[in-house]
Amino acid sequence: MTELDIRSLIMGNPVARAFAITGDAWTQLIMREAFYGVRRFGVWRDRLGTPRSVLTDRLQKLVAAGLLAQTQIETGARTEYRLTEMGLDMFGVAVMQGQWEKVWAQSPLQERYAIAFFDRDTGRRLKPAVLTRAHGVEVKADKVAWKPGPGLIVIPPPTSRRRRSAPIETDRPIIDRSTEIMGDYWSWAVLSAAYFRLRRFDEIHAALGVATNILADRLNRLVLHGVLEKRPYQTAPVRFEYRLTEAGLALYPIVLAMHGWSQRWLVEADEAPLTLVDRASGEAITPVVCDLDSGEPMDPRRIRWEVEAAPHAVVP
Repeated sequence: MTELDIRSLIMGNPVARAFAITGDAWTQLIMREAFYGVRRFGVWRDRLGTPRSVLTDRLQKLVAAGLLAQTQIETGARTEYRLTEMGLDMFGVAVMQGQWEKVWAQSPLQERYAIAFFDRDTGRRLKPAVLTRAHGVEVKADKVAWKPGPGLIVIPPPTSRRRRSAPIETDRPIIDRSTEIMGDYWSWAVLSAAYFRLRRFDEIHAALGVATNILADRLNRLVLHGVLEKRPYQTAPVRFEYRLTEAGLALYPIVLAMHGWSQRWLVEADEAPLTLVDRASGEAITPVVCDLDSGEPMDPRRIRWEVEAAPHAVVP
């Protein structure tokens, strides 16, 4: 496979398209607050401490992308931003981020991530999982293959993304610490390269086309967060490769959830850039986050959630 081919796979697959829209920490936290019912600019600003210009930019981008709809209420005196069906469907991705944090987040406040989900009508406890489709079976990473499609072209990375410089603690669980990993486009791109078995600095650099200083920074951050580990593969001179840890592999359901969301909303059926398939049957997979028992998609309008006693955190 040529460098151009591997770059297209990493920078042009459905997940890359999704992360070009939602792949920064502020956007993910804004969406999280929307799932909690926030609709007004001032409430987002109070909850997150987002700089006004950044919040304005992200809300405008989410409206332009179709995840939020801007409406005037009270005879035009006030503006609200409401989740669209497209935005509501992103809830499953947030749920899987929360499931990862429940086990792997490095935080002294581990209990904040121990969230239980319940059906609003019946009170039945739900078990979030990524299924092959609604009412399908749970996706197992070792059972999934992929095939390229006609729409596989490199998507330009987003611009004007400001990293959160001073994250604040809020009373909102679901996602927080994982945004330090999944809330940056280039961090995600490096992880994607790792899932495609690229492990050495030079081959990752060639595949992503990112500046070397940015790549070095993201690799170091991912090692610090425990999702990659650095191993020497050469002694004279010393050179290292970067391999996914158990915590890094555990991020895969988030990637699957994002892939499915992108397939449903960003990709034309006959122009799919990359399709996931069952290794045994060859059947196409469109991942969706559902309750494992009922097979029903996780819909925030039909679900309540609460924090419960936390399991012991796993330290990567």
